Parts: sequence; structure tokens; C-alpha cells
Amino acid sequence: MMNQTDGWMGGMGGWAGGGMWIWTVIGVVVVVLLVVVISKLSKK
Repeated sequence: MMNQTDGWMGGMGGWAGGGMWIWTVIGVVVVVLLVVVISKLSKK
């Protein structure tokens, strides 16, 4: 159980290493959308 995180990351394979930037982009887009929606709601 000591290598639980290592096993999980290893199971993810190359997706975890090469695909993490995708989640970063998705996170930024979601934050931007939330800011736009909140700004529109606050202006009404």
C-alpha cells in the first residue's frame, strides 16, 4: 500500500505525463467561463 500513488500514476501510463496539460487548459477555460457568467449575472 506504500506505493499506492506510484501504482496509480503508473497505471495511468503516458496519459498522466503527456496529458496533464490538457487538464490545465480545461481548468483555465472553466475558470474563464465562470468569471464571464458571474460578471454577466452581476451586471443584471
